[in-house]
Amino acid sequence: MPAPRTMRILALTAALAAGLGAAVVAPATASAAAPITDDRDPSCTTTSTTALCAAPDTLLDVRIGDVHPTQPSLGYDEVYYKLGRYSTALSKDAVNKKFDDWCEANGQEEAATTTAASTLTDPSTFTCAVPVGSETPDTIAPMKTVVIGPGGTLYLTDGHHTLTSFDEDSGPDVHVRLRVLGNLSGLGTTEFWQTMQDNRWVWLRDTAGRSITPARLPQNVGLAAFQDDSARSIMYFGRDIGYTADGAVPFQEFYWGSWLRAHPELGLASWDQDDFAASLSLVERITRAQVALAPNDVVDAESGYTAADLSTLSAWNDGKAVTKGEWAKLSAPYSSDKPGKLAYMTEYRRTLAAEPGEPGTDPSDPSDPTDPTEPTDPADPGTTPTEPAEPSTTPSAPSDPSTGDDGPTDPTTVRGTVTVEGDLVAGGSVTVHGTGFAADTAARVEIHSDPVLLGAVRTDDTGAFTLAATVPTSLPAGTHTVVVVVDGVTVGSTTVTVAAAGPDGELAFTGAEGLVPAAVTALLAVLVGTGIVVARRRRARRA
Repeated sequence: MPAPRTMRILALTAALAAGLGAAVVAPATASAAAPITDDRDPSCTTTSTTALCAAPDTLLDVRIGDVHPTQPSLGYDEVYYKLGRYSTALSKDAVNKKFDDWCEANGQEEAATTTAASTLTDPSTFTCAVPVGSETPDTIAPMKTVVIGPGGTLYLTDGHHTLTSFDEDSGPDVHVRLRVLGNLSGLGTTEFWQTMQDNRWVWLRDTAGRSITPARLPQNVGLAAFQDDSARSIMYFGRDIGYTADGAVPFQEFYWGSWLRAHPELGLASWDQDDFAASLSLVERITRAQVALAPNDVVDAESGYTAADLSTLSAWNDGKAVTKGEWAKLSAPYSSDKPGKLAYMTEYRRTLAAEPGEPGTDPSDPSDPTDPTEPTDPADPGTTPTEPAEPSTTPSAPSDPSTGDDGPTDPTTVRGTVTVEGDLVAGGSVTVHGTGFAADTAARVEIHSDPVLLGAVRTDDTGAFTLAATVPTSLPAGTHTVVVVVDGVTVGSTTVTVAAAGPDGELAFTGAEGLVPAAVTALLAVLVGTGIVVARRRRARRA
């Protein structure tokens, strides 16, 4: 059942006391009240079956392209590990890991049968060990979670790396069930985000540890939507070696990432992700530092979480020998029958480096036998400087689309047109249209001067896209530029004028909903009369 209306009034009272007219998202504290997990939209009834009215613990089928992240960054290298396991060219698994991951995320334990035609977009093409309807608490426990927000918006609170991996492998139309962690559809926007932070269901720090507002969170999953957090990446590979990822604290590995950035002597800044041995050495150095902490040592100053809170192990590798346990698994190179996570990650990264061109065509590639930095033998006709180049590499050779020899057009060289329509005020809803861009291309839509992500998109086969977005509430009034970015290159832009809708950097206050004006006036009178001084929350720093 929805929470009593009085609870919502108390929440509004707290917001008024904290902001005296400007509701904000304040950091949660250890003394916060019992979390609100069920405050459904007033339209919901006991017979409602829509996602808007889903009760906590419902297993809700969702399209992954419809969920909204609750963190601004990912550890890209965790996703790269998963994609290495998903790759038919790289995987050494008897059953492709993506089907195991999907079955586990869907509450069905692991994959049972697959065929060459199996695909995540059609679950009827493979089977899981546990049939739908036969789930147990043990199979439900590892499922990813979602919170229902105002208007029925789905906010992913766990599983960003897994769903992003599904999206990168099979696209946004993959469906998977998520366990409803809470339904807050009956709250106003300000109350919703305050409750999300009180419940620690949102991570509002960027990759440098600076606070952000909810308006700066991505709009969908997929690598292009997120910042890359290398600290979060390397901490993932330390699971069950220096700490246990038991889910006791949401966003656990981000807290450990904050600790890692505070200890530059551990060497994160010099990490070469393409070097398997160097990556393994860094994991060992970090995890040994973790287990050396005392249980009551504070790991994250802002939250106050200690090493014990964040589940550090009492002994490195859980007390096992180096040839045993998680360390032994992680240490396995790609040449072994069962490569470890780091091996798959580094191998997948090699495929990314090779994408711009085939090995041997880059003059700086040491695998290129015609590397110009190497001396040539004038007697060798294959390397004589005056010898004509092979037709496939001659710059002046005409391209023949029918041969398929030319690679696709570089999407960063194709400029398109951008238009924006809608409510151009801070916090307003707008629609961004793009045409004329490279087809089937991932892009970021940002608003500048200080870049703020409006959303990530993929163009259709005509090079067009449409994005529904919200103008950041932190955006100052004035002239700004909406830009489309592909691989770090701006390929389209348009100028817009944004009107103000509240103090810069804070969420606009939308009213006291069910409170009558007299009650609000009385509350303010009591606050002022008793001399209560309330400090405004410090403004969120820009990334």
